[in-house]
Amino acid sequence: MTGFRTTPEGVDGEVNGRLEASIEECDVLVVGGGIGGARAALRAAELGSSVILVEKAVVSRAGPMTYVHSQYAPDHRLEGEEMVEWMREFVVGSNYLADQDWVEQYIAEAYDRINEQIVWGVPYTTHEDGSLKYVTVRGHNLGTTLGVDGRVCMEILKKRMKAAGVRLFERVDVIDLLTTDGQRPTTGAVCGAVGVNVMTGQRHVFTAGAVVLNTGPWYPKLHYAFADHCNGEGHVAAWRVGAEFAGMEFGQFAAWSYFNKSFFTPGQAKIQGIGGKFCNAAGEYFMGRYDPIWGDKGGLFTIARAIMTEMVEGRGPCYLDLRHVKQADLDVLYEVSPTVRRAFTEFEVDPSTDLLEVTPFIVLGTSSTSGPTIDLDGATTVPGLFAVGYGTACPHLMSGISGSGISSFSAVAGYRAGTAAVAFGPSTTPVAVWEEQAQQSFAEYFAPMRRLRQIRPVDVWKAIGEATANPTFALFKTEARIDEALTELYRIRDRMLRYVFAPDYQELKKAHEARAYLTLAIITCEAMKKRTESRGELFRVDHPYADNDEWLKWLLVRRGDGGELDLEFGERDLPFDRWPVPAPAGRQPSPYTVPERYREEVRVP
Repeated sequence: MTGFRTTPEGVDGEVNGRLEASIEECDVLVVGGGIGGARAALRAAELGSSVILVEKAVVSRAGPMTYVHSQYAPDHRLEGEEMVEWMREFVVGSNYLADQDWVEQYIAEAYDRINEQIVWGVPYTTHEDGSLKYVTVRGHNLGTTLGVDGRVCMEILKKRMKAAGVRLFERVDVIDLLTTDGQRPTTGAVCGAVGVNVMTGQRHVFTAGAVVLNTGPWYPKLHYAFADHCNGEGHVAAWRVGAEFAGMEFGQFAAWSYFNKSFFTPGQAKIQGIGGKFCNAAGEYFMGRYDPIWGDKGGLFTIARAIMTEMVEGRGPCYLDLRHVKQADLDVLYEVSPTVRRAFTEFEVDPSTDLLEVTPFIVLGTSSTSGPTIDLDGATTVPGLFAVGYGTACPHLMSGISGSGISSFSAVAGYRAGTAAVAFGPSTTPVAVWEEQAQQSFAEYFAPMRRLRQIRPVDVWKAIGEATANPTFALFKTEARIDEALTELYRIRDRMLRYVFAPDYQELKKAHEARAYLTLAIITCEAMKKRTESRGELFRVDHPYADNDEWLKWLLVRRGDGGELDLEFGERDLPFDRWPVPAPAGRQPSPYTVPERYREEVRVP
């Protein structure tokens, strides 16, 4: 049923006290159209449920999955000691914080999910004889992957969703979740969501028995590749209803593939997988110093930081060397990540003869984790709310190397979440319970259209970047520097965000994105203060070691009753007494060097 009007007095979603929005009902609502969302929707539809999938952009034309170049794909079923060795790669790569129950489940079920997609016609890379070409990428010496153009994969899944009767709502940004008690945070359950069409401003209310979030990572406005519209709205919607989060202190995104100070490409894991190496101005290959286990196959954050350190200490510029890589391997790279070929062609780069200068960056955002915790079925701590993929704490990683772990994890978690969500059945929550929630959500979302002050979303993004992306904060964190960043982030919230003006629906969407990202940035910095060690993406000059005696655990945080930034922290000990991969005891020195001018800030334990 609908009650939508385009009248000026209805800009907040209300006309004469009555909610004005289209209302759509379903058993299972999936928010986000990546591979995890598609697999959840397909599984729920297969089990006989009515399913709606809402996507902020267009399925198969936007989002991280459209830039995926390989998927984790075991080439056979694993068990016993062989399974433990494959698990060990994830556990060591995650700096021992991975949930080993999830890792084992993930490796076992990735085999089935990938083989289903093979049957569906997803065109994975093959050898000349037509057999599948299993290879390794960043973070793996045993675990295998299959190359694939993610956009083609998503086109196939989109067709299957339509054939299965999944109703797609595209260009609709979900801005909040609805709850059975009408409260955020809730002591009840999630029963739907509120969304806005980013092109027309049309308001939507979706009621459901269960909601599956697959809204991807959270990044600032980087204006490259897939990241521009992944700013954390799904994370914040889960946060508002009271979902427990983990891994927020590791919320730093890094990239190294800004080439020749001219262009950026995705495909970093694949470039590393085919043998890319990093050297400094003297021709020295340096990654062994910073990551003695993985070297040039290290994680994004490790490599970006290593390059930055080489430059800070006077050994730059730094380069990517592909001159030794076989042409056949370069051809596979171009096949599964065509944007790399286009970029190299446009900027007249020949990787077989040219070194490519690399300039990294480190910003607050998703690298390997940071989001809602989930159980083995993708359920969050809020009944009726499930999450998959980068929209979660990524329990199979938590920190460190991601490799090709996300896309197949999304498929596994999506399948399991779709199965579990069906059990909740249709929503029976009366309209009167959630109607006030929906009105409030629309009022907050459309508020920037009523303002006259000329602060635009881009001004907020610029201010956040100045506070968090500077090299001193990014590379050499201390409690004092984290506090400085937090002071500025709170200032942006109090003195800028409330005055942001949006003259049209596109700017309105950007205002909403900025608000979500700022909330997550503040939570991240507060969490960074709590973890007094250096591990994975978190490096603290004042605690330059991984403390396995005190910090071999997850840091948890959830919203309190005192407002959106009332943070309640907790901890979760990890059950190494029953897990097969043990962790070393004691303090492990960080591989990252501390320049002389910061040495006085080091705390000696």
